[in-house]
Amino acid sequence: MQLSKRAIFIVIGLASLALLGLSALQIQNLRSSLTTNKQIFLQKVDLASSKISKEFLTNPLHAERLREAEHRMLQSDKLNDPIMDQHMKNILEPIFTAHGIDLKYEYAVYVHKEHTDGFNFVMGDDGASLDFELVSCENPRERGHGWANLTCSSGGNLHLALFFPDQDAYVFAQSSGALMMSVVFILLLIGCFSYTLIVIRKQKRLSLIKNDFINNLTHEFKTPIASIALATSMLKSDKPEIEKRKKANYLNLIELEAKRLEGQVDKVLQIAMIDSGNFTLEKKNLNVHDVIRRVVDSMELMVGKRNGAISLQLNATQSEVMADGTHLVNIIYNLIDNALKYTIDVPEIVITTSDHPQGIEIAIQDNGIGIGEEIQRYIFDKFYRAESGNIQNAKGFGLGLSYVKKIIEEHKGRIDLSSKLNQGSEFRLYFPFS
Repeated sequence: MQLSKRAIFIVIGLASLALLGLSALQIQNLRSSLTTNKQIFLQKVDLASSKISKEFLTNPLHAERLREAEHRMLQSDKLNDPIMDQHMKNILEPIFTAHGIDLKYEYAVYVHKEHTDGFNFVMGDDGASLDFELVSCENPRERGHGWANLTCSSGGNLHLALFFPDQDAYVFAQSSGALMMSVVFILLLIGCFSYTLIVIRKQKRLSLIKNDFINNLTHEFKTPIASIALATSMLKSDKPEIEKRKKANYLNLIELEAKRLEGQVDKVLQIAMIDSGNFTLEKKNLNVHDVIRRVVDSMELMVGKRNGAISLQLNATQSEVMADGTHLVNIIYNLIDNALKYTIDVPEIVITTSDHPQGIEIAIQDNGIGIGEEIQRYIFDKFYRAESGNIQNAKGFGLGLSYVKKIIEEHKGRIDLSSKLNQGSEFRLYFPFS
């Protein structure tokens, strides 16, 4: 099934919408979790506050000590009394522990102003930072602290305010597990979605390459088949005796085109065999310089037809490597053949060898049309063929460079490319000695 561009955009749009919807739901769930955890914490504070109120109402001694502390503070002009501060902590902390409140806290004691809704500060703990204004016996509008009635109205109407500086962090920590899981799942969704987009894009590209390959395959096979059919038809014709010279030409044509077909089939079979992993290199000690000279000699006629030249600069002092002779010849041949096919002007090819740590480097440079930077990363992909501009005879399956790269990698080597449009290309091959 081949997806059209419109179908791909629709799939991407729907998936993006679903991802955004799921993310929005997760955020809403997190907010609800934070709100619920805050309410649970405040309920604990309210229960503790009620317990503190009950403790003061059932034990008048606590209120008396507060009054004494207030008197001492007025005399010393201080906002807290160490004796009463310790007494308050002895009351508060066991109650907090019993209600599961294990947080840093601050407290302050207020007295209700007569005939008003306001309160006057009486005392607080050492270092308290309670700076809100109390205007009612009810909890403030923002539930940031607890509130406890310490005495009855007739007994002075003392009130206790409790504040927890780390309350927000505590509530957030209670939801941290859900938060982390939500983040992980959202990241997984984003990762899977991104991977799907990459796969769709890659599959679309592979589909185009496959169609191009089939078209090239049909063309490459159709031409020799047509030539063979024509020559065979001429040989089988009912015409009078065919001249011996013409008959020889027809047979030579059939043989040439048959070899051409065989060569094309071999290219496809070679790359298929490499992909399947069912092949082994028959390595032996080879002189790279001898292999290069042999390939160049075999292509001398082809280069000469275009008035070109191949220059050799075989500078490597150590030129013997362990390699498969057949594949090494094919590699050099393919790269020189590409240099000829993708050169508009008179071809000028330079082959250089140089010493390399633990190996030899071979550079094949041409004056061809070059390869744009944006497509250089695809040039070694199977079936990929760069646009050849106005070069009419640059045909093939797009298997040559893919084959070259795979064989070099099987030899534990590597291949690099340097190229600019209209400035030629240079392929650098590295082969280890062993």
